[in-house]
Amino acid sequence: MDQIKNQVVAVILGVALAYASIAIAGIGAAVAIPADILKPVAQISGLLAFTLVDLFTIAVPLAAAFLVVAFASKLVIRQPDFTFYVLLLAPLVLLQLYFVAQSQPQVLNNIITTLPRYLLLAVCFYFLVRSSKRANA
Repeated sequence: MDQIKNQVVAVILGVALAYASIAIAGIGAAVAIPADILKPVAQISGLLAFTLVDLFTIAVPLAAAFLVVAFASKLVIRQPDFTFYVLLLAPLVLLQLYFVAQSQPQVLNNIITTLPRYLLLAVCFYFLVRSSKRANA
């Protein structure tokens, strides 16, 4: 019964995180980056410039929000495990992939641009699961 409660809490927190990610992405997209900063990178590759902007304005705050929710959930859940973190992250990743799929003519460019988001979230997920295994052992 305790395991089911943990899973329900993880899904509820995951949906709240996915909802908050819309605001995080909106604020990150509204950040003005001066052209002088991006000009050297844009000369090499425009896609790389957009990817770096996405990394610093959206991916880092999104990963920070995920970590805050994960660490705050440790106050509610005594011993979060792999399943808890998967259920916490799944709504966020599904929502982000839905947004990528909606950009039909530019799906490949959008995947490449948002790939650092998923990689950063995967690194955070890995360290959370690793730390919970070490704590449980």
